[in-house]
Amino acid sequence: MSSNMALVDLFRRELELCKVKSGEVMAVLSGPNTRQDYIDAFVAAGQLLGAEVFNLALPAPLKPSHSGPTSAQGALWGRTPLTGHRSGVEVLKKAGILIDLIGLLHSAEQVEIQKAGTRVLMVVEPADNLARMLSRPDSRARSEAAGRRIAAAKKLRITNSAGTDLTYELGQYRPIIQYGYTDEPGRWDHFPGVFAYTWPNEGKSNGKIVLREGDIIYPFKEFVRSDIHITVKDGFIVDIQGGFDAKHLKHFMESWNDPDAFAMAHIGWGLDEMALWNGISLINKESAIGQDGRAFYGNILWSTGPNTDVGGSRDTPAHLDIVMKDASLFLDDKPIVVDGDVIPDDMRIER
Repeated sequence: MSSNMALVDLFRRELELCKVKSGEVMAVLSGPNTRQDYIDAFVAAGQLLGAEVFNLALPAPLKPSHSGPTSAQGALWGRTPLTGHRSGVEVLKKAGILIDLIGLLHSAEQVEIQKAGTRVLMVVEPADNLARMLSRPDSRARSEAAGRRIAAAKKLRITNSAGTDLTYELGQYRPIIQYGYTDEPGRWDHFPGVFAYTWPNEGKSNGKIVLREGDIIYPFKEFVRSDIHITVKDGFIVDIQGGFDAKHLKHFMESWNDPDAFAMAHIGWGLDEMALWNGISLINKESAIGQDGRAFYGNILWSTGPNTDVGGSRDTPAHLDIVMKDASLFLDDKPIVVDGDVIPDDMRIER
């Protein structure tokens, strides 16, 4: 973005999508690594809309709240400066909307704040990405259509030409949809990004995954360069084989010393036509968590680790998002994405 005024205008447009109104209490949550221009611009944008805005700026904790291998941007989830900060949680529960600039996703604190009726909007990507991927008029409808199909399905299967064939049984957990803004009480979203996903029934994921060149592993924010063969049994990864990429992935997962690091978590597909598959090649990786790769149109994204967002009990910071390009996804054997192309008319875009 070229100026602070442009950033304020972008954030005002985003808050209008969120239906921020005059007199509403709006909290801006920041931490020691938050961009000051984001804090200032969100405060100004909220004030322009007549909201009663405050900034809760949290210090870094004196002691780390985790024992994992890393705390890099987008590599540690569910453990934040708000972890265990009861007074902060209670204050934020009184807000109509919380602008989350630290990344509360997969945390018990976020779940509690949402249950109080506060809508939560996470914003951590670079400004140029936010402007490019600002929600379009049809983003919500296409995401909601995806959510309805997930809610009605009992089985989800993913495949690719390299040999992937993995089946998830569904129904235990609700779907989550993202369209880049939140205007309903207690609802979370992430600005930017359009996609839909759910979690499998506990212990009910089985098959094999073959990651290949061009797929993406987060939080590494790196493209796969060589095939990785992954075996999934009864909801957990039980084997990882291949060359350097496979050894790197296996080492990272084992380093958490946590069996839940190997649990299969959310699964879904991207619907954002403005997101770029190669976005991680174009930015400073430490400035973003990678919404381009996570949300690009026709991707398949599966993950490992926590499931507390939908009421599960796996509260682990060990989390991977793995994106597959040119793969296929089926719901109850009906094609949803085929070789990277979205099939149903109510979700697809004309390219």
